[in-house]
Amino acid sequence: MPRGKRKIKSFYIDTNIALDYATNRNIQTVLVLERIKERRWRCVSSTFLAMEMADYKKEDLFIEKARSKKWEMRKILREKDNKELKSVDFENTIDWFEDFKKRYKKIEMYDFLQDSESWKLAQEISFNSNLNAPDVIHLTSAILGAVGGYCDVFITNDKLLNNEAKRIIEEYKVKSILKVMTIAEVRKRFFKK
Repeated sequence: MPRGKRKIKSFYIDTNIALDYATNRNIQTVLVLERIKERRWRCVSSTFLAMEMADYKKEDLFIEKARSKKWEMRKILREKDNKELKSVDFENTIDWFEDFKKRYKKIEMYDFLQDSESWKLAQEISFNSNLNAPDVIHLTSAILGAVGGYCDVFITNDKLLNNEAKRIIEEYKVKSILKVMTIAEVRKRFFKK
């Protein structure tokens, strides 16, 4: 790399980061992602993020309807996996996700797990970690994204995923090309004031 030129930062975001932004539930996340956008740094994730966000919104719609029916919490929890949403709910879910993408135009989504080798890596990580399948998909995607030059920082506020990802990245010897950070760590490292 020529002297004087800085590499543009690129970030892989976990679903919890996208949800924090989409719902405004964590102002620090919103501020950091806005700063990333202002600096025109790259922000990527797996297309799996869209499905997880759809799951979140559909559950949110179900709970909202159950509360309006005055269901008690035990019934809501018991019935949440048996929800029967209607097409208007699916349309609301799509609109909500499209609003997220419009608001955060900077995010690019890719299918990083495209072949048997990438799925084999995901399975290997799954069998050798404390992570659930969605977290394994994101971590594997971030690793493959880093190897492919799409990202160099994996942002998650999930404590278990953060700890396991750091261990796995060290084990797979990709620590030199991929860092795992929380929003607070990203803010401290890249946006000091």
